[in-house]
Amino acid sequence: MQPAEARISSAFIWRRVHSLMGLWLVLYLAEHLLVNSQAALWLGEWGHVFIQMVNSLESIPYLPVVETVLIGVPLVIHGVWGIHRALTAKLNSSKSDGTAPSLPYGRNRAFTWQRLTSWILLFGILGHVIQMRFLEQPKKVNEQWVVQVSADERLPPLAEKLGVQLVSEGRVVHATANSPGAAMLLVVRDTFKSPLMIVLYTIFLLAAAFHAFNGFWTFLITWGIILSARSQRAMIPLSIVGMGLLTFLGLAAIWGSYWLVK
Repeated sequence: MQPAEARISSAFIWRRVHSLMGLWLVLYLAEHLLVNSQAALWLGEWGHVFIQMVNSLESIPYLPVVETVLIGVPLVIHGVWGIHRALTAKLNSSKSDGTAPSLPYGRNRAFTWQRLTSWILLFGILGHVIQMRFLEQPKKVNEQWVVQVSADERLPPLAEKLGVQLVSEGRVVHATANSPGAAMLLVVRDTFKSPLMIVLYTIFLLAAAFHAFNGFWTFLITWGIILSARSQRAMIPLSIVGMGLLTFLGLAAIWGSYWLVK
């Protein structure tokens, strides 16, 4: 009698695909926040490092296709399976009336926050993409990039340094830049003039930083890289450092783009 053929369940496969896509998105998030942070953490004046980085990215051939394949597809795969897991998850880290387990331990709380932050990220990413890729994306007109921002007293001196032309219509200003990086710098700066946007993006950032590196810790276990309790405990401080680094880079852009770029 031949032994039954072993089968790998679809859930097992999807869990690992979800994990791999998550790792790729952590790497992209680190790159994305590094670029954005240079709107404030520049090595000189007026965020020129940010402008150079954005110009380099915008010069990639077939950029929309590259972004769709390397960012859009992983986001969809990770997001769809993540929503499925969030909907089916049984959270057990809060107080209970006795009808369900109550396990207020560190890893149980981390599991709960991983699921809660997934919902914040779902709506945050949708809002971010709509805002930056559709509503406020610089428009290319005759080899120049045009954006619409709100007027403030520090905008004209900055525009002069950037070589940006301004046309004012009341509080609305139409800015024409010679590079996509300069135009996007004005968009980022204008976004974070709003206290509401600062608060929303701060929540979005904190959720992303936690979700990324708590997920990275889980990735290492899922793929058998850290199996012993000792190695798992050792990776927790490193994951916290990763969360802190992403948070620092993101907060630099959110809180520094308007006040420091001048």
